[in-house]
Formats: sequence, C-alpha cells, structure tokens
Amino acid sequence: MTLIISMLRKFIFLNCICIAFYSCTKSQANYINQASNSERYNSQVFETITVKKDIRYGTNVTQNGKTQGLDLDIYQPANDTETKRPLIILAHGGSFINGNKTDLQNFATLLAKAGYVVASINYRLIDVTPTQLVFKKAVINAVADMKAAVRFFTKDAATDNNYKIDPSAIFIGGYSAGAITALHYAYVHTDSEISAIGGSTFVNYVNSKGGIDGTSGNSGYPTKIKGVINISGALFSKSFINLNEGSLYSVHGTADQVVPYLQGNINSTGILTDGSGLLHPQAIQVGLHSELKTIDNGKHSAFLNCNSCFVEIRSFLFSQLK
Repeated sequence: MTLIISMLRKFIFLNCICIAFYSCTKSQANYINQASNSERYNSQVFETITVKKDIRYGTNVTQNGKTQGLDLDIYQPANDTETKRPLIILAHGGSFINGNKTDLQNFATLLAKAGYVVASINYRLIDVTPTQLVFKKAVINAVADMKAAVRFFTKDAATDNNYKIDPSAIFIGGYSAGAITALHYAYVHTDSEISAIGGSTFVNYVNSKGGIDGTSGNSGYPTKIKGVINISGALFSKSFINLNEGSLYSVHGTADQVVPYLQGNINSTGILTDGSGLLHPQAIQVGLHSELKTIDNGKHSAFLNCNSCFVEIRSFLFSQLK
C-alpha cells in the first residue's frame, strides 16, 4: 500500500510539472473549462492544436566555430480560420549550456489553445569553456538567433503567409536563460548599452557579428516586438529599459538563487544582473506597461507551483492586443 501511495504521489507531481503554468487545482481546471465560450486570446477556445517540428529558421556559427542550423517548433490552433493572429516566440532555459525547444511545449500548447501562433526556438548554446565573457557572448548570440526567428515570421507574413501572423502583434519570452535572451532583445539597442555589458572590446565583438540584430538569417525583415514574458530572468542593467520599448510581464521568486530577484550574482558566474524586482519599477517609471508576479520565498522554478501564473500571462497578452 505504501508503494502504491508513493507511486500515486509521483504521478501527480510529474503531471503538475508537465503542465507547468497550468495549476493542478480544481479551481484552475474549472476556469479553463468555463472559458471555452469566452473571448479569443483570453481563454482556451480550441481543444486541439497542430505542431510543426524542426522548422529551419536560420544558421550561424557557435563560439567554437561550428556552423549550427537553428530550428523551431510551431504550435497553432487546429482548424483555425483567423488570418491575422498574434505570434509568441519562446526560448527555453538551461544557463546557455543546455536545454531544448521541447522544454516549453506544454506552455506553448496552452497559448496555442487560446488562439496564438507560438514558436519555441533552439538557439546557440555555449560549446567552449565557460567564462564571464563567454556567457556575455552567449546572451548576444541568443538575441541574434531570436531576432532571426522573428524575421522568419515577418518574412513569411510579407511573402507566402503560411502562418497567418499579425506582424504588429509579436511577443517574445522565455524561462531563465530564455527570459534573459528576450529581455536583452527587447531593451538593448545601442553601443553604449552593449558597452555597459562588456566594454569597448565587447562592442567590437558584437559589431563584428552583425550588430545586435546579428546574421542568423532572414535579413531585411522587421524585428519589432510588442511585449516580453519574463519568467525568472534578468538584465545586465535595469537602465536599459526605456519608453517606447516592449511592455513587460514578469514572474519571479524572491528566493531565486540562480537568477536573483533583485540585484545579484547570476548563476555563480560573478556577473551582476538586475532581476525582475528591479526591472518592473524601472519599466513603470519610464512609462511602460509592466506587471510583476512576485512569489514570496519562491526559488528559481517557483512558477511551476504558481496557481495563477498562466492565466495572468494570458491576460497580460490579451490586454496588449487592445
């Protein structure tokens, strides 16, 4: 009997982890079921989705000099007749060392069931001995890859229109390293900001790689985004956030020891960053729309046990479409 109870508890735990942002509680399940007749993009209005896997969106060279193809998975609501849909591009976590686009498949599925087109991307990871400079380069490389992914869709919208996205309603986001990538995509634009990350030598490195937009593919197409979903992420400096940049939704635990909630040493690299607890008030101060879900005493993966996070993220996205 003890073994059966133990196995049952393990099954329930794994299912909770599997669905990440969607709570295992009865009240959350009722919300999703009752939302089926509510507004598109703010409720689960589709029962099934389709997934196109391993779509090549670009290519670039790793820090070790290896040419790497860049792939993404595309999640769409099944049998959808809408022809101009918001797009969300997500990036996985893994400290820029590991992780895969499939890590966010459950979150992507829930967003697609609300009517969004969702892409989960792979990006270049560290393949040399990690140092502070290597980590900083990894962030910039990941930003360049994410920009190529955005251009993949804006190019499609201007040409074949296979994915029927609205180029004026593109959101980016991710968890941990993926959130760091999205935040630097949204709020780092100038040489002075790049210099603040790593000095003049780092500026030279970035410019030698095609600038902040990079050369990972689909050049010449727009990269403008509407907002950011930041899950346990950080910026090198909160001062990077300015007016007329993307809106921000953040969820972060105050006891996060990997990516500190306030300012701190990120992932024991010796690099100081500003976490969500500093980014949110900065965004408000400069006049951006920003929302922050603070999880008291929450650790790096606190969102896994957040009963309301997915609904709040979806509500944030919906509010930005108006």
